[in-house]
Amino acid sequence: MSVEKVCTDKDFIALKNTIFKKTSLDCNQYKDPYLQRRFGVRMRAHGLQRYSDYSSLLCSNRDECEELMRDLTINVTQFFRDIPVFKAIEDELFPLMIYRKVIKNTPRIRIWSAGCSSGEEPYSIAIILRELLGEEFDSFTISIVGSDIDEECLMAAREGRYLPRQVVNVPKPYLEKYFSFDGQMYQVCPEIMDMVEFKNVDLFSSTAGTGYDVILCRNVVIYFTKDMQERLYMKFYKALNPDGYFIMGNTETLVGEATRHLTSIKSRERVYQKIVE
Repeated sequence: MSVEKVCTDKDFIALKNTIFKKTSLDCNQYKDPYLQRRFGVRMRAHGLQRYSDYSSLLCSNRDECEELMRDLTINVTQFFRDIPVFKAIEDELFPLMIYRKVIKNTPRIRIWSAGCSSGEEPYSIAIILRELLGEEFDSFTISIVGSDIDEECLMAAREGRYLPRQVVNVPKPYLEKYFSFDGQMYQVCPEIMDMVEFKNVDLFSSTAGTGYDVILCRNVVIYFTKDMQERLYMKFYKALNPDGYFIMGNTETLVGEATRHLTSIKSRERVYQKIVE
């Protein structure tokens, strides 16, 4: 069993406290080695060697606070990232979910993309739902929430404009149907944009609510401590409807109490389902 390294440097601890006061970001949710790497990048950019000096810089320079926030919450993402996962969603998970909704006459679908960065994931989900529902689309009430702690990323998500490299995995029929291209950027069409609401949510101090049929949190928790991961997974479990799906990143592992409440239904794609107790 690996042991997480904890930094006991007083200036390092003080820097984490400064960041919380200036940005409301709780650095204790991240592993210390990860923080040390990210702090180091920013400190070298300013020719600083001591945590105390960088703490002073943050207190006097708002722009640097924003730069650090971007570094700490960095998330490289694309539309339909991890194609096998989205194939499973489109071919298996969502059709079964829609079928259950029709049988039970409960035509309401709620989905949460946690740590959505600049919006590619929730928009990908919206496109899949729009395609699957077809002529029945207006018969359903759909709520897709994309949440992140980085307000700049959320602003980009709300604009819905993306570089060609960000849409490289979008199937050509979807690209032609749901995007327009101005020669430089791809713009998500209004119909898809209207399906998604973006919210600023710190996963450890707030929530996007409950009653979700699907929660995706992919390639986010790898930066968190094991204790934080356990707490977060239980939050997601409680936010899911019975039979709801939880989808995590393919390099991440479910840990803690949530392993007793979420059962793996597609191990390769890291798809879990809430156990009805």
